[in-house]
Amino acid sequence: MPLKISKKKNIYYLSGKVITPNIPLLLNYFLKKIERRKNLILNIEEAVEIDKNGLNAIQQLMTLSLSKEINFSIIGGGCKEIYDHFYEA
Repeated sequence: MPLKISKKKNIYYLSGKVITPNIPLLLNYFLKKIERRKNLILNIEEAVEIDKNGLNAIQQLMTLSLSKEINFSIIGGGCKEIYDHFYEA
C-alpha cells in the first residue's frame, strides 16, 4: 500500500505504509512544509505500517522542526510506541 499524505484543518494525515521506499516522498513533502509553518501535526491513525526507517524519518522531521522552533506533534494510534522510540534512554 503506497503512502498517502493529506491535510485537513492543519493536520497532516499519513495513510498506508511509512516504509523505506516511501521515505523520500515523506521527507520531500514535509521539508517544504517545515519552512513555511509554525505548527506541524501528523496523524498516524491510518498508517498501517511504520518501519524503523520510517520512524527515523519522522524523528528527522521532529528534530528539524524543533531546531526551527516549530511545534511538532504526532497523534493517533501507536503514538505511545513512537514516543518510546524517540525518548528511550
